[in-house]
Amino acid sequence: MIKRILFLLLFVPTLIKAQQVVLYPQMCDELQSVFCDYITNEAEVRYISSRHGQYVGNLIDNTIYGWGYYLADNGAQTYGQFRQGKHFFGITLTDEVARVGSTEHYVEYDLATGDILRIHTVEGDARLQYPYAPSDDAPSPYSFKKVTYSNGDAYYGEMLNGKRHGYGVYYWSNGDFWYGEYRDGYRQGFGVLFKVNHKIFYGKWIGDCKVE
Repeated sequence: MIKRILFLLLFVPTLIKAQQVVLYPQMCDELQSVFCDYITNEAEVRYISSRHGQYVGNLIDNTIYGWGYYLADNGAQTYGQFRQGKHFFGITLTDEVARVGSTEHYVEYDLATGDILRIHTVEGDARLQYPYAPSDDAPSPYSFKKVTYSNGDAYYGEMLNGKRHGYGVYYWSNGDFWYGEYRDGYRQGFGVLFKVNHKIFYGKWIGDCKVE
């Protein structure tokens, strides 16, 4: 019963909007806190390797449930939140595209150009217009980029006007990485830190600090 109530709560989304275009549903901070508290009380952290791929993150009753990262055998990478063994919100990266959002409502980017290819909703693909598609006079300010820094760190994620903004993954040169939300170039919102020893730390971040 608790799992069912939590699932229903998670899909009462607040919507990220710019003008009339909806990118993807997003949980408010209150529901994210409920999710984190539930995972803290009910889940364990495990590393699993099988012929289908590798997973590190939360499990409940031996089922993938919580914050995690999945590397499929075909090379696709999935970061974010899982329920009953399935990914329900976050980022999926393939060789060609990046998808950000829920499984039913997401924005898809072309990794070669960084541009938005489509916004898929439960009603089908939305009509793209500026600012999510370029106009005759200006490029779109929204993109998904792979950025490598001089210290060896890297960022794969959404950007707005050249700054990290939206959802992304930051990789440190020591092998640790963080998935979560950015605002105006800084971590701002809920996310999860993955350590090279397969430990994870999830919750709300403001800048470089995890909010206790």
